[in-house]
Amino acid sequence: MFRRLATVVLSVTSLSFLLFANPIDEVMNKSIAFEGFWGTVLVSRGDAILHAAGYGMADIERNIPNTPEKKFRIASITKQFTAAAVLRLLEEGTISLSDSVAKFIPEFPNGERILIHQMLNHSSGIPTMINTLELLGEVKKFEEDRTLQEAEIAYISSLPLRFEPGSSFLYSNSAYFLLSVIIERASGKRYDDYLRTNFFEPLGMNNTGYDYNEYDSGWGLPYYCDSYVIDLSSVRPADWVDRRLPGGAGGLYSTVYDLYLWDRALSSGEVLSESSLRLMESPTNELFEAGYGVFIGNELIDGEYRRVVYHDGDTKGTSTRINRYVDDDIFVVVLSNIEGRDFTALSHELAKAVIVNGMGTD
Repeated sequence: MFRRLATVVLSVTSLSFLLFANPIDEVMNKSIAFEGFWGTVLVSRGDAILHAAGYGMADIERNIPNTPEKKFRIASITKQFTAAAVLRLLEEGTISLSDSVAKFIPEFPNGERILIHQMLNHSSGIPTMINTLELLGEVKKFEEDRTLQEAEIAYISSLPLRFEPGSSFLYSNSAYFLLSVIIERASGKRYDDYLRTNFFEPLGMNNTGYDYNEYDSGWGLPYYCDSYVIDLSSVRPADWVDRRLPGGAGGLYSTVYDLYLWDRALSSGEVLSESSLRLMESPTNELFEAGYGVFIGNELIDGEYRRVVYHDGDTKGTSTRINRYVDDDIFVVVLSNIEGRDFTALSHELAKAVIVNGMGTD
């Protein structure tokens, strides 16, 4: 299946879309005219890629433009991979959603009160990490003779719970970092190795992995823009941060093509069983529509409410968004190498263009 999908992906180029105006081009042209856009966009329906294109610059100094093949930090989109790994371990009988944190991280205070299920749906009460620059400074205080991971666990352990686990909602990067530690201790493999051997390699996701601060010409380099409208005069390199810090909360990189492969595999049952996927994509927190690694909502498009599974991400030099319109089998992914951008409206308009114009239904 994935050889076939890979063939479909490789046969598509951004140039083919630029030669013929279509409703998706119109949406992107409006976005660029309004505030500018740097990054890559892919829109698909079923197995058909309707649009894949790059915009703006991947590397200003070398005058390299963005293309759909460029790798980007995906920030919090990482969380759905972390959740999928936990659910795969659940299917294997290695862990249970009712297992406590203490079972795998006994050094974590109050770990016996916090369940894996609560970490997945942001009801654990574990305070979220502060921004990565400040986090690096805080973690350094705990390093001494510890590894970076041990120091990060020690730092999170020093923070009091915000509420009784299971009683409220608090989006927590820290909980997802700890989930990646649990994946390592339960599987006996490093987090990125577990994802690589179980997901990335079998699915042909050859341009996806963990960000160890190593960049080459295949990347859309991380930038920051000082103004609302993106132009070369207002763009500068993003502040450097140690990308090892986020772990399962936001440490991966990928391309729009690889994320398309992931979406097709996930939605077709190649990654998880039907029951596990249902768990992942169902609201499990009554206070917020949070699934496992994703959020669930409804968007009004063409007179109907459409169920959408989504997540966005933002970190130094990166803004991201991924939307899957379940009943319409439409997938939208936006990856930008400019931080601090919100693509909620853009993703909605891209899906609307597909639905209203019947794209991909021939």
